[in-house]
Formats: sequence, C-alpha cells, structure tokens
Amino acid sequence: MQEYIGKKWEEIYHDKRLFILSLAIIVLALSFLIWGLVIRTPAYTVYADGKEILRVKHIRDVKDVLALLEKEKESEYKKDIVLATDFRFKRSFVPRNELTGEEEIKEKLQKVAVYSIEGASVVVNGKEQVFLADKQSAQKLLARLKKEGENLDEGEKLLAVAFEEKVEVKEKLVPVDKVLSPEEAYILIKTGTNRPEKYIVKEGDSLWLIARRHDMYVDDIVQANNLKSDKLMPGDELILVRSKPLINVMARVEGQKVEEIPYETKVIVDKNAPWGVRVKQEGKNGKKKVVYIAVKKNGTIQNREIKEETIIENAVDKIVVKGSKVTLASRGGGESIAGSGRLAWPVYGTITSPFGARGGRHTGVDIAARTGTPIRAADSGTVIFAGWQGGYGKLVIIDHGNGLVTRYAHCNSIYVSTGQRVSKGEVIASVGSTGNSTGSHLHFETLSYGSFRNPLNFLR
Repeated sequence: MQEYIGKKWEEIYHDKRLFILSLAIIVLALSFLIWGLVIRTPAYTVYADGKEILRVKHIRDVKDVLALLEKEKESEYKKDIVLATDFRFKRSFVPRNELTGEEEIKEKLQKVAVYSIEGASVVVNGKEQVFLADKQSAQKLLARLKKEGENLDEGEKLLAVAFEEKVEVKEKLVPVDKVLSPEEAYILIKTGTNRPEKYIVKEGDSLWLIARRHDMYVDDIVQANNLKSDKLMPGDELILVRSKPLINVMARVEGQKVEEIPYETKVIVDKNAPWGVRVKQEGKNGKKKVVYIAVKKNGTIQNREIKEETIIENAVDKIVVKGSKVTLASRGGGESIAGSGRLAWPVYGTITSPFGARGGRHTGVDIAARTGTPIRAADSGTVIFAGWQGGYGKLVIIDHGNGLVTRYAHCNSIYVSTGQRVSKGEVIASVGSTGNSTGSHLHFETLSYGSFRNPLNFLR
C-alpha cells in the first residue's frame, strides 16, 4: 500500500514539474512577444514647428529624406534653398509597432517641410500681397503695370505716373509654395484674385453678351483684360472677374485732339405751315481743337481740364419747322411726343437729382448706378454725337426723329459712334463719373424740338 502511494506521488510530482516547465516556456514566449510589440525601444520623436509628426529609430532616417527634398527644390528653382521648418528630435522609448516606416517618413516630410528661397515681396500699403522669385521680377512687374496704366491716346504725352497706393519691393526669404510666376502675380494684382474664370471667345460673341451671360459689367472685362477696343476674335481668351485691383495706376497726361461740337436743334413755329413737322435744315456737327490735362486711373479718364479750345468749324443748327396744328399729346399729366416717343429707362436706379432741381437749372435727371452699369438707348434712333463734351464728360446724343433728342452724360465707356443707327434697348455706353460729376451716375436729358423737357414725362 505504501509502495503504491509512493508511486502515485512520484507521478504527480513528475507531472507538476512538466506543467511548470510548460508554463515557463509559455511565459517566456509571451515575454518575447510583449517585448517586441509593447516594450518600448530606444527611438526619436520628431517635431515640426513644435508639433509631433514622426517616431523614428535613427535621426538620419529624417535627415536623409530632407536632404533629398532640398536637392529637388534647388533643381526646380535654380537657387539655394533654405529649410524654414524647425525640426526637433527628442530621445524617447516607443513601442516598435509605432515606429514610422520609410515610405511614410517621406510622405509626411513632403507635407510639413517648408523650404524658402531668397525672393521678394510686393508690399502694398504695408501689407505683403505678392511674392516673386527675385527682386528683378517684382520690379519688372511694377514697371509693366505703370506702362499699361499710362494708356496714352493719340496726341497725348505723359506728364506723371504713380501708384495710388504706397508700393514697395522688399527682398526676403519667401516660402517656395507662395512664390508666383510673373504672369500669376500680374493677374492677382490686376484682378484681386489668382484664380479667375477664363472664357474662350466664340463666333458671334460681343463684350456685352459675354458680360450679360456671366452677370458682369462690360467695364469689368475691359479692365481685367486691359482691352484697347471692343473688337473680339473667336479663340481669344478673356479673364472673367469683377476687378478689384490691388494696385491702381494714376497717370497725368496732356493731350490735344479734334473733337466734334454737337449741333443744336431749333424749332420755328409757322402758323401758316401745313400740319406736321418738316426739317428745313439738317444739322451738322462742328469741329474744335482741344488742348487738355487729364487724370487717368488704370487708363480710364477720371477728370479732364480744358487748357485751350480753338474752333475749326462751327456747328450748323438743325432747323425744324412745326405747323401750328401739331400738338403734344398729354400722358399722365405730363408731356409726350408724337410717334414712338415713349421712352424706356436707360438704366434702373434711384433718381438722386430730379429735373429742374438746383434752382431750376438741372436740365435732366440723375440716376444713380454703379460704374460699368450698361446704358441702353431709350428709343431707336441715330447717334449724332459720341465723345467728350465739356462738363458732360463722355456723352452720347441720339436723335429719335419727330424733334426728340436724348442725351446720356458722364459715361465711363462709349460703345457707339456718330452716325450709327441704334435700336431701343441697345447698349450704347456704361455708367461712369466723367466730366463735372461727383459720383457714379447717369445724367439723362430729353429735348423736344430743342427745348429741355422732364424725362419722367416720356419714360414708361
């Protein structure tokens, strides 16, 4: 019995030793596994401008990639490159499974590493607006802007040109991702954005149609593209953006040109004449030589002062004979004219100065509108004058027949010429503030048989 018990204890003891040995092997294996996956290993935590981005085994893993990226940038810009990002390395112990792989190191460094070159910034009123690769490129850009801003017409000479804003060029280290090409910088300064919409001109396009389709003003397109005329060719590329230039060019010019003198219409009431209206003498515009001083902003005249005026040829009045039985039909308590004389509004806006205001001396109505707003012909007719006319600034005059004439003053741009036939509603000019004007608006006049009439009595 004792012998049997002894054997059993011996077997149990042997099994227990086997169990302990097996357990020890398992614990050892788990220890190795934990050491490999969990136990921290000596490494470096990498910080870019104070923010943790990587965990690497060796510092050279990062420095080798940075050196490679630097060579790529130097090859691209053909200049010495400076690493602008502040990289710091901190000795640490990290889990092996958190060490950053080789490919991921390069990807992350490409995203966070900022390289700079010795470039230049264009500073406008104390604010850095544009960055270029070098000072020479910046100076060429500003010279180009000044040259375009002069926009000398025939017979003009430049007296002075300057930027409206305080503009400086400063050499400095510039991040390569902010460096613009000269053309990109030019578009940004001219339009206020470096991502303008572009449009390819198609057959049958006009500036007015393109502006209307894109909810813009014609003058926005003219200014953004530095257009000298309204002629477009299929395939031309236009920048479509509401221009807000970062730099404006002011030019003072002296010029001389031959301008037209618009003829006046005189009415003779003849009691013995048959019923109706007949033209006894056709009107003819005169000519005068004008010497002037003008101030231009981005190529557009802001104001003009006449220095000298010489009459070359006097205007010939248009003489209309009106029979005594011809009357003006009453409409809405005011006056109208025979025939089509129901006029459409040339622009829509608030009337800021009515007819007869300023002591009865205001010969039309002033309609407030933004510069560049299209002005439309109030009725069909013939353009008898299109150009500059003293205090009226840029002026368009249309003869609608039956003694009715309309005038559109202080225009920014004129799109028609003398002798041209226009249809009712056709765009003839754009709202501006030229001549004796204190703000952007249209001064609209109506003359019936040579006498000023209240435009509101004709507008429908």
